[in-house]
Amino acid sequence: MGSSVSNRMTTINLEGAVAVVIGSSEGIGAAIAIGLANAGAMVVTGGRDAERMSSTVGEIERQGGKVDFEPVDVREPESIKSFSAAIIHRHGVATILVNSMGGTLIEKMVNVDVDEWDNLHNTHLRGTLLSCQAFQPGMRASGYGKIINLSSLAGFRVAKNRGSYSVAKAGLNQLTCALASEWGQFGIRVNGIAPSTTRTPRASAQLEREPQRESTIVERTPIGRLATTDDMVGPALFLASPMSDFVSGQTLAVDGGMLTVR
Repeated sequence: MGSSVSNRMTTINLEGAVAVVIGSSEGIGAAIAIGLANAGAMVVTGGRDAERMSSTVGEIERQGGKVDFEPVDVREPESIKSFSAAIIHRHGVATILVNSMGGTLIEKMVNVDVDEWDNLHNTHLRGTLLSCQAFQPGMRASGYGKIINLSSLAGFRVAKNRGSYSVAKAGLNQLTCALASEWGQFGIRVNGIAPSTTRTPRASAQLEREPQRESTIVERTPIGRLATTDDMVGPALFLASPMSDFVSGQTLAVDGGMLTVR
């Protein structure tokens, strides 16, 4: 879960930083959480299910990192407020926040159910806004903060039968810009990472149901393979570190060059 890459990131030192990673039970969020811990940060993992999060927590502990877990449901404002308050109480101000909310919706737009639409957008878009709002005051008081929002290549161009997800991620890209514009004056940098299809447990299960999709993606990727969770660790560490202090409002496509193909 990201250890092979993150262990090589020896030039990035996040000792003393408190990093919060919401949505880190598996996949990209888990890899980033492990990478941040290997760089020296105290990592607080956040999610709805402590049992599902135990794998990430256990891996960080196995590698000698500092980690804690705090339950949170990003769809509920009071849950996010309690989550941020508990972290401040136990660990102090978090200056790194990673929003890695999961979930997609595979359906043609004409058939999209409004409740499924609301749940998707409440998780990816509203949840990210509420999370950022909850941690902004501490970062502002510190005069420094790094927020990283996990978007998707689908936020730049619509993925087949994933229009609702594409709309949510496009909105997230604009949210990243809006927050960067307003909060830069307080020393808070807000950026995003937009992966192409990444070999996560959820994506692998979807690809098994759509056997032609993987070959199509690989054919359209100049580097010639699917992304792995390890591929996302380096960009996240860069955006979380002082190395990117003059970078804000950007959503970085980590896609093997896929956006260059028309």
